[in-house]
Amino acid sequence: MKKIAIIGANGFLGKKLMDFFQNKAEVIGAGINPKKGIIKLDATDKKAVDDFLKKERPDLVVDTVALTSSFACEKDPELAERLNYLTAKNISEACKERGAIFTFISSSYLFDGIKGNYNEEDETSPINEYARTKIMAEKEISKNPNSIILRVDIMYGYNGIGQGNGVFDQILSGNEIKLRDSSQVRQPLFVEDVPRILYELIKKNQRGIFHLAGPERMKHPDLLRSLESLVRDKSRITIEESQTAAPLKIPKNATFDTHKITNLGIKFTPFSKGLEIIAKQLPLRQ
Repeated sequence: MKKIAIIGANGFLGKKLMDFFQNKAEVIGAGINPKKGIIKLDATDKKAVDDFLKKERPDLVVDTVALTSSFACEKDPELAERLNYLTAKNISEACKERGAIFTFISSSYLFDGIKGNYNEEDETSPINEYARTKIMAEKEISKNPNSIILRVDIMYGYNGIGQGNGVFDQILSGNEIKLRDSSQVRQPLFVEDVPRILYELIKKNQRGIFHLAGPERMKHPDLLRSLESLVRDKSRITIEESQTAAPLKIPKNATFDTHKITNLGIKFTPFSKGLEIIAKQLPLRQ
């Protein structure tokens, strides 16, 4: 690969992708809010996407554009479709026309979370608007044989103060965190694993759907408290079980079977090791 385009380059994962690939190829970053070194691109605009790929001619395009908040998706399903489906459709079609490899970042939320340990062959079963729109995108992308879909569980990591830090930003804000559900099981994925695994898949000439998740399973509050312990001693996380009549539907156990990845000889970073790496990247404790 000589040239790689990261669309959504200002985001949590986008920054890690930019950092990882900059020493392996020419990297072009694009996003709706351009910053230094990032090209402005509205991926809902098909012509803009076509023009971008025609001009830059990348060998690989990674799409991290998404409305990831399940609450926001429920509130505005039309916006969710535009950001989760239309953007992916536009980029995938442009990549297919240009012969570029297309990589799409999907989610573990595509499953209802009843049985857990889902593999790539399991039928998706959406229970909220976020999942519905991501499945729409995957169906569209499946028309492109030169594509890779990475379904990821919750990612954790650190980009720096004032940068996108994913779930860690809830903690770094210093605000109290009130959790509505203490029972959800996750497999936290070290964000720096994603670009490395993508690189390995491309080197191995792999295409299709792959499940990415960390090797440990834990309750969501335990994940947050482990991250919180890196920056302060006194916890600001509380559990307030939802009493609303129609709470947001989220999968209770959308854990992944990751054997398709590990059978390729690719490993995931253990959670303890990921915490060690973040601890070295962080400034002083709060």
